[in-house]
Parts: sequence; C-alpha cells; structure tokens
Amino acid sequence: MSLFQYIKVEKFIHSVTNVTGLLALISFFAQYGFYLEPSLDKFLMVYVDQVIVTIFILLVSLKFFLNPEKIKYIIENPIEFALGSLFVLIVLLYQLFKISSSHYLISFKLTTTLIKVYFIFTQFYIIFNTVVTFIRSREKGFFYSINPARLFALSFLFVILMGAFFLKLPKATIVHISWIDALFMSTSAVCVTGLATVNIAEIFTIQGQSVIIFLMQVGGLGMVTLTAFMALFIQKGIRLKDQFIVGEILDDENISSLYTILKSIIKITFFFEIIGGVLLYFFWNNPALSEFNQIFNAVFHSVSAYCNAGLSNLPQGLQATEYATCYPPLIVIMVLIVAGGLGFYTIIDIINPKKKKFPKGQRLKLQTRIVIFSYIALIFGGAFLIWLLQRPQWKDLPWDQQLMNSLFTSVVSRTAGFSIVEIGTMLIPPLMIVIFMMYIGGAPNSTAGGIKVTTAVALFVALWGFIRGKERIELARRTIPMILIRKAFIVLVSSVLLIFGALFLLNITEKHSYFDLFFETVSAFGTVGLSRGITPFLTEWGKLIIIFVMFLGRIGMITLALVVTDRITKHTYRFPDTTLMI
Repeated sequence: MSLFQYIKVEKFIHSVTNVTGLLALISFFAQYGFYLEPSLDKFLMVYVDQVIVTIFILLVSLKFFLNPEKIKYIIENPIEFALGSLFVLIVLLYQLFKISSSHYLISFKLTTTLIKVYFIFTQFYIIFNTVVTFIRSREKGFFYSINPARLFALSFLFVILMGAFFLKLPKATIVHISWIDALFMSTSAVCVTGLATVNIAEIFTIQGQSVIIFLMQVGGLGMVTLTAFMALFIQKGIRLKDQFIVGEILDDENISSLYTILKSIIKITFFFEIIGGVLLYFFWNNPALSEFNQIFNAVFHSVSAYCNAGLSNLPQGLQATEYATCYPPLIVIMVLIVAGGLGFYTIIDIINPKKKKFPKGQRLKLQTRIVIFSYIALIFGGAFLIWLLQRPQWKDLPWDQQLMNSLFTSVVSRTAGFSIVEIGTMLIPPLMIVIFMMYIGGAPNSTAGGIKVTTAVALFVALWGFIRGKERIELARRTIPMILIRKAFIVLVSSVLLIFGALFLLNITEKHSYFDLFFETVSAFGTVGLSRGITPFLTEWGKLIIIFVMFLGRIGMITLALVVTDRITKHTYRFPDTTLMI
C-alpha cells in the first residue's frame, strides 16, 4: 500500500471512529440515564451496542493488519489490542457456555454479564477517545490559549456542571431532587469535600452513585491531570505549550519527565484504590448484601477515602455500630486517606529507587521530609488532644474504642469527612482542634484540601524569622525564596477573608448557631466534609454559599499560587520612606 493510500485509509478510519463515538455516546446516555420503553431499550442494547462494538473491532483489526510494525502497534495501543483480543474471547465464551450447566466453571449468566461489562467499557473508551480527538483537532489546541489558573478553575467548573446534570437524570435518583441539591452533591464530589444535603444510599441509584464515584475520581486527580494523561496515553502526546501548562499546574518545571510523572500519579492512585477496595470487600463481608453491592460499596469507599472525599453510600455512613467498631476496615480507610493526602510527589519521592544513590541525609527531598514530619505531628498530636479534651464524654467507652475514635477523627480532619462518631454531640474544645487541622489540610499536589502543610510550615518559619529580625528565611540549611513567603501570606490572608465573608453571609441567611456555621464553613473551605448535622437543613442561599466556598477552597488557593508567579517587578525608582504606628 502506498503512503497516499495509507493516509486516505487513516482519514476514513478517523471519520468512522468519530461517527461511532457519537453513536456510542447517544446509546450510553439513553440507556443509563433514562427509563426507556422495553422495546427501545432492547433495540439499543442488542443491536446498536453490538453494531458499535463490531465497528470498533473491525477498525482495530484494520489498523493492526495495515500497520507494518505489528509489535510496535501493540505496545503503543495496548487498550485497543486488549479490547480486540477480549472480543474474540467473549464470543468463544458465549458460544461455549450457551447452555448453563452446574459443572461448568463459567455459567451462561456470568458470561452474559461479562459481555455487558465489556460493551460498557468499550463504549466508554470509544466515547473518551472521540472526545479527546475532537478537542485536539481544534485550532487553539488541546488546552486552548488560556492561562493555567483559568484552565484549572474552568475544568473543575465544567465537571461540576456536567455532574449536576447527570445526577438529575431520571435513572440517577430514586427520589426526585432539586437542581440546587444536584449541584451541591456534584460540587462536593468534584471538590472532594464530603458534605451532603441528601442521604446518598436513600436518594441515588447505582447509576447515580457511579456518577459520584467518577466525579470523586476526577476531582481527586484533577481534570487537567487526568485528561493530559489520557491524551498522552491514547493520542501519543500533547503539544509543547500544553506540556508547559500541565507542568505549571503540577508545579513541576521538568516537562521532559511529564509523561513519567503522570503515569506514576495514575499508577499510585489505582494501586491504593484497588488494594483498598479488595481489603474492604473482605473485611466488610456482609451476608445481607448481594455480591455486587459488597463489591460496589468497597469500591465506593476506597475511591472516596483515597480521594479524601469522605462521601459514603451506606445508610448511616461509618457511624453504624457494625462499621464504627470494626477496626481493620477503619485502618484501611485511614491508610487510604493518609496516602491520598501525602501527595503524589511525596509518595513518588519515597518509593523512587534512585534515592538509594544519594547520601543518607539526602535520600528524601526537604518538602517530603516536611510533609511526613508534619503529618506525623498533626495526626498523633491531634489524636492525643482530641482524646484528652473529649475524654469526659467518652469515659464510659472501652479504651480501644476511645483511641480509635480519637485517631480516626484526627486522620479524617486532614480533609476526609468520614466519621465514626457524631460530630454534633462532641464538645467544643476538641472540635476547635478539628477546625485547626481542617484549615491546614494535607500536602500540595494531593487529593487533600486546606492551605496545605507546607504553607503552614512556611508561614510559621517566616513568622519566627521575622520576629528574630532575619533578612532571609531559612529552614534545614536551605533559604526559602521570598516569592514563596509572599505566596504563603497571600494564601493565608485570602483564605481568612473567604471564611470570614462566607460566615458573615451564612449568619444572615441561616438560623443555626454561630459555631455550627463556623465549623461548616471551615469544613467546606478545607474540603473536609465533617458537619455538625446542619448541611441538609441549610436554605438554598446557604447551600449556594457553601458551594462557592467548596469550589474556591478546592481551586482558589492553587489558582492564587499559579497567579503569583516568580516574576518580581523591579523599579528603577524609590519613594521616600514613611512611618506608620503599628
């Protein structure tokens, strides 16, 4: 085949792929979003989906056989090749186990289920591939000509609005919910907050809960990070200017290692979520639930924990006695929360094999050491203070339960709003410790919120340095650039103004106690999700205010850090000094 003919065939494949993707999107949206007539539902499932998958397999086969380098194609397109191979296997299984029999290892019913799952995954891959192809074909490029701060904010806003739309679909809910509740739940999931105006188990169907899982995953990883990885993986790369944008959002100047970093982020995320889901499935072996519900609950909580979302699809959350007193799964959830809150770069630095080549004192970066030591101090120090201040109320509980309640509350205060105790009944002094920890949050480039532990350390070191009259701010024999100190103080002042402004408005629109509103506001800002039980009873204006705080709490501080660049405006003049009474 000549080069000209190959290009024509490639254009044909590209056009057919786009049409197939559009058809897959319509079919998927109709089947899983609306209650259709049985005849139409059967037509879409039996005929349209089969046509879509068949066309996809034919296109994959065509690309494979036309490509002169077969091995290279398999390496560069592992998902497509795997889906093509699985299709052959699925057809064989369907024919082999068409007649169900007790001695077969795989029954006809299970084979049919596998086929359905295969069709769903294939459709999702086709849809995503088509969307990425469409975006990349635009003149302004994959990420458009906007600065990273706006891109980061707009990507979250787009996912939130789309999430609210999908949560309003007929098949997403058991009971009708308002648009404001759909928007609130979508914002809470995308901003990995955990506050909820409705009971997820009682309101949302499996489809609706699946949407929430997807929103938490996107929110935890970041829309730009996830899409950039998929573009690199599926589309074999992104443009140079787009790599600079992603690098700036990830706060990494080394764009040459961008693909490696993104790949590591995805690997770390799914490693913890899969391991966590498997462990939760075995620890939560509830005979009253079906096999599917047990698996689904484990996956839901694993994603929610690692993404520091704190949302639960259990009727009473983790506060139910059978969950609150079962320690092994609680330990798994705490490990997932800490892993997600440590940050991708911290984990990458810890497991990086190259660190063995460095001297003993330099095996971990300074930021990694700050994050680890801060986490240890805050988690165990916070747990001790919570136990000490809450002990008058918990004195009748067994010692092990007191310690678990204290430790779990301290861990989830780091921006994951699970709770095994009733927050609304806790004493005010330990809740002040919780508020302090919610405000600080987790590590940068993590699924956690708050002002971040590195910002808190920088502020403390800078304050101590200013008190001592130092010209330079130093930490561990390193000088912290003044631009970073400026960023830290901007984050501090802007976060305080945001919390104060939201609290002022909430005291106008709501009738709840001042402390409850203060706790709710800080929880929303820190994207924690702990609540004194007032979230479902907020007015519509109150819900909108909390939505705004959750959104800015998730993207506002990062956006500020991106806006305040390393460029320092230098003037050739100087005004006369003046004095102010301080």
